[in-house]
Amino acid sequence: MIIPNILALDFDGVLCDGMQEYFEASRRSYMRVWPDETVPGEDLFPVFRTLRPVIMTGWEMPLLLRAIVQGRPQSAILQNWEAVCEDLVNAGRLHGDALVSLLQRTLDDVRREWIAADRHDWLERNTPYGALEEVRRLVAEPERAVLVTTKEGEFARQILDHWGVRLADIQGKEAGIHKCENLRALIADYTAAHGWRPRLWFVEDRLDTLQHVTTHADLADVALFLAAWGYNTPEMRASVRSDGRIRLLELDQFRGGLTTWG
Repeated sequence: MIIPNILALDFDGVLCDGMQEYFEASRRSYMRVWPDETVPGEDLFPVFRTLRPVIMTGWEMPLLLRAIVQGRPQSAILQNWEAVCEDLVNAGRLHGDALVSLLQRTLDDVRREWIAADRHDWLERNTPYGALEEVRRLVAEPERAVLVTTKEGEFARQILDHWGVRLADIQGKEAGIHKCENLRALIADYTAAHGWRPRLWFVEDRLDTLQHVTTHADLADVALFLAAWGYNTPEMRASVRSDGRIRLLELDQFRGGLTTWG
């Protein structure tokens, strides 16, 4: 089987299971944004884990915790998180863009302070999917393996350095562009350097992100894989089993190397 020249990987839900870190960072952020409220308890973690697939970007996680604390129905959150999120953003004394901006800053600040205070604890809350030797072997197979993530690159880099996993590039949230633009840039840079268009494979656990890629004709030759082990639901995984463009990738296949993905 022909393997790609470039392997583009999402981070959270593909390489890293950071659920314990997300929950604790969300709890700490929650108490800074809404300081007069009771600290959300550890007992909320199972519900948070179940509902985590609705999250598109990190700042929504403390807001998801707020929805859980308020007793919003899980079915409503799973089926229409966008509406629930909008309702939460526009409620309360601090709302709208001001609340979103505060959530973004606070979550990043909480992580930086956590790392400064106890880096080992923070790192241990982020675990790889599978053995690290398998991950290292996988990212060494193509000419270039790159990270394309909505997480701050600094955080992903610290985790990967701790794991001893080396990638050709890490493109994080600070780039400020949609993942389609990341893919275009990877293709353009490779084409400029080699004189021909590369084979590019993209692994992502967000189905809507992959579906968005399929709407762009200039990315029609990019092979798309939905990470079955990531932050998605059984319904999302079932929906791509008959999809002609997006392939469902199981964890055993992922860990087995690129030639097993066909």
